[in-house]
Amino acid sequence: MSGNKTLDGGVSYNKYIWHSSSDSCEECTSLDGNEYEYEGDIPDPPHPNCKCYVETIENEEDENKEPCDCLDDLEDDMDELIGDSESLKDEIESAIDEFMDFLSEKYIEPVKDTISDCIENLEQIFGTVSDFIENYNDMKEANTIGADKYFHSKANCDGAQRGELGAEVAKGISDLREYTDSFKNVYIKGMTEAESAKDSAEDQEANEYGREQGRQNPGDYCGDMVDIFRPNGLPPQY
Repeated sequence: MSGNKTLDGGVSYNKYIWHSSSDSCEECTSLDGNEYEYEGDIPDPPHPNCKCYVETIENEEDENKEPCDCLDDLEDDMDELIGDSESLKDEIESAIDEFMDFLSEKYIEPVKDTISDCIENLEQIFGTVSDFIENYNDMKEANTIGADKYFHSKANCDGAQRGELGAEVAKGISDLREYTDSFKNVYIKGMTEAESAKDSAEDQEANEYGREQGRQNPGDYCGDMVDIFRPNGLPPQY
């Protein structure tokens, strides 16, 4: 094939038109004039030495659009959310201490025990969220290629060490992250759905591995237990 053509997969704002020659076979002729919005939709050549070609029609209106900066905006929003969460953490811990003092003075033991159980659950939930924030900050600071699976697995391990509720919260956060990552992989990074699904499955295996290690070894350091995901070049302090 020659001229304006492409048969590779990808994401594009262009339009693609299949052209067959006058002496094409029946299968090629059936494709003549077909239009495709995405490169990934273009079929492979029906046979060796195929003379068909695909014409690329550029969309001038979309060519003038600014590159998508939504990923940068998302990271900025996340940084702001983390800053707010860290401030909120101190306020909640202070409020918990004050509330426990209040219970000690005002309520009889059975009531205090019941509410203490609720407080323990809240501490597991908030503690697990804090674990994810801390590991996310470490991942950004380390800035090491391939370190995401290590830090995500470690965050799941940290959460699971807090208790079964912490493990469930860690799973929920991880599932939500994979859902948003699947969208970014396909529509921002240009991955195929199959590539995105494979990447998500590998991430979830690392997440589950971390949670299992945390459940089985509540007193050990999670960084050592998920060391199988540590990438080359990651500084030893992490």
